[in-house]
Amino acid sequence: MLPETLTLTDPRLYATGDPHPLWRALRREEPVRWHQPADASGFWAVTGYEPGLRVLQEWEIFSSAQGTMLRRDLTEPYPGAGKMLALTDPPRHTVLRRAVGRLFTPRSLARLEGKARSIVRPLVADAVAAGHCDFATDVAARIPLALAADLLGVPVEDVSKVAAAAARISSRDQDDGGLDARIAHLELLDYYSQVMESRRANPGDDLMSALVVAQADGAGLTDEEAILTCDNVIVAVGDTTRAAAAGGMLALLEHPDQWAALKSGLADPARAVDEILRWAPPATHLLRTAVRDTDLGGQHIAAGDPVTVWIPSLNRDESVFGDGDVFRLDRTPNRHLTFGGGVHFCLGAALARLVLRVLLEELVTGTGDIALAGEPRRLASYTVGGLAALPLRLTAPAASAPAT
Repeated sequence: MLPETLTLTDPRLYATGDPHPLWRALRREEPVRWHQPADASGFWAVTGYEPGLRVLQEWEIFSSAQGTMLRRDLTEPYPGAGKMLALTDPPRHTVLRRAVGRLFTPRSLARLEGKARSIVRPLVADAVAAGHCDFATDVAARIPLALAADLLGVPVEDVSKVAAAAARISSRDQDDGGLDARIAHLELLDYYSQVMESRRANPGDDLMSALVVAQADGAGLTDEEAILTCDNVIVAVGDTTRAAAAGGMLALLEHPDQWAALKSGLADPARAVDEILRWAPPATHLLRTAVRDTDLGGQHIAAGDPVTVWIPSLNRDESVFGDGDVFRLDRTPNRHLTFGGGVHFCLGAALARLVLRVLLEELVTGTGDIALAGEPRRLASYTVGGLAALPLRLTAPAASAPAT
């Protein structure tokens, strides 16, 4: 039986508990259910794959323009709503997506593979040389920072400042009245404004330059839209890479047979990446707002209702994955919804896959034994999934070990 009071928005469920039994019960008994927290706006919680896929695909009914993540008061306007890639629907979404799409073509990604490897290899080598690391902070978090610096064409230390400001913005539900988040938002806009002016004077092969060129070509982008879209893409790629890298490493350690298959070459790294993405998605949920009355999973959804899709639950739905609670690197097909669906399918999906594949390949060739060196610590968040800490012990591969 389901509990009368659900706890999907209790951060403790994700920090110290296991939400999967609750999601499993919801899928079985009420895959579309109204959820009313005691101190926040209510919303529909969708935990079944088929209704969830419909919400993600049918943007004409389920809009992203009012916000894509839960917050305490869903009646307040969401910052950037209608002005950035994730918070627009077609036709505006199409214009913004086209402006940056050339950076994620197969040709552009082929160029970025070498860059990704030059970022990942020394991070792995440093961890092996030290014999230990916190994989979540020393490796998983540093990969997207360095990659974002390349995408923006700025120094890594600048991206660190951007990431710190973005983290303060995402904590707006926990701080005192949201003042610090508003200050961080202004700092972020100011920094991106400086980058924009620099690219107008000297455009390059980077994300902001692509947006500035689109402006000049008559795409009709405002400065605010360009700045917010730039930030949106950087954060999306970073969150996916960080969460999946750390979550995937822990999954491999918890399933040593799968790690052995990867090390021996029996498991294909590209296919393994998709299983990691299914198993450890960065977004716990995605929010949409119904723009007209509709029926979903046997429930009547009224226009204006918030509708949340719980991605980790969809990714283990028994009706689609069968043995969804089993971590299996050879899974095929793998119809996970980590990158969303429809017109809002994550623009940086191919880049995230590339970086994670490179990471697996470098871990296979650049390490010997890897073991936990302490207790992993999960993020206390119902918005962003992943690990806050993953202490590891590492040794060099046998061929690289010093002779004795």
